[in-house]
Amino acid sequence: MKKQVLIATGLAVLSTSAFASKARLEALGQNDDRGSFYVEDSRNIFRNAAKVNTHKNYITTEWGTASNSTDDSAAAPHAEGGFFREMGSFNYGVYMGSQIDAQNSSRTNYQAHDNGLDLFFGGDMGVQWGARVHYASGNTENTGTFKKEHSNFGLGLGMMMGDIEGYANIILSDESKGGAAAADKFEANGLNLGASYNLNGTTIFADYDKDGFDNTVSGVKSEESFTAITVGVGRIHEVSSTARLNMDLKFVSTKEETKPATATESETTSTTLPLTLGFEADATSWLTLRGSVTQNVIINNEEKKGATTTTNNYKRTGANSTDVSAGATLNFGKLKVDGSIGTTSHARNAATQTENGTLALDNVLTRVGVTYWF
Repeated sequence: MKKQVLIATGLAVLSTSAFASKARLEALGQNDDRGSFYVEDSRNIFRNAAKVNTHKNYITTEWGTASNSTDDSAAAPHAEGGFFREMGSFNYGVYMGSQIDAQNSSRTNYQAHDNGLDLFFGGDMGVQWGARVHYASGNTENTGTFKKEHSNFGLGLGMMMGDIEGYANIILSDESKGGAAAADKFEANGLNLGASYNLNGTTIFADYDKDGFDNTVSGVKSEESFTAITVGVGRIHEVSSTARLNMDLKFVSTKEETKPATATESETTSTTLPLTLGFEADATSWLTLRGSVTQNVIINNEEKKGATTTTNNYKRTGANSTDVSAGATLNFGKLKVDGSIGTTSHARNAATQTENGTLALDNVLTRVGVTYWF
């Protein structure tokens, strides 16, 4: 009997790793771009490149627009996807369209960061290791005007050894030349470091994430930066062979600094303690349902200093942070269709609209991702 329970539990753990979509992570209250700190999903390869050794032999697509004028979000999903395969004792992958830290919404008048390509490679030499290289390049030169160009080169490194994981993601260079004038220049930066430890099924994690940019227009430079420090714990509880609960509590400290070209420097900070409770259950052999609720508990503070108009400075409790998300996976053997549910309001637009408690059966899934495992 004990052996049967262990086998069933093992199968349940394996089944959770056979998911690969932003919609799933959003529904479970997790980060949708770099992945989760403790919930297994193939999106985690963008946080820790060594995860390429865990998530392999599949092709995945995220449905969305090819527009690069805004950053990817649930309301405006962007098209992307990739292929991952094992090769002897090594594993590799190719991913197209990722716009993590692209900051296109801030690149006004510049050549956008688009057509991104990520190459993954990893192996196991007693310690599982992985590397990711990101590259993007583009230019525009209309007759009679100056040339606009952009190039980006990034690197991700990761390792896993027993219960310990560590990772680093770095933007080595990110530059756009030519904005409203030929001499205008936009330079972005980014650094993401973190580690985690699995203590008897509870994951303890810490993450440092900083990005920003310098924007030089008409010879005058403005600067913006955003820093987030996250420390927390997360755990997955196997209710049965077909149902799982995920729970995490994080302390998050953020700071956003703005140095305008012609105004005073301002600083916005926040400290929060978000609690997330989520579930995932196999309703039938062809349908998996999931959902979560998240709220900043006890700690939910915001402060702004240095605003040009002093009345815009504040020190206050943050707005209501309670958020409920839901999603589903349609299982067709090795083919899985993931999406968000309850997010279309009364509209029938292609993308997510608002969360108002509507379950529209004529427009069931948004933020769709399709994955085939082989």
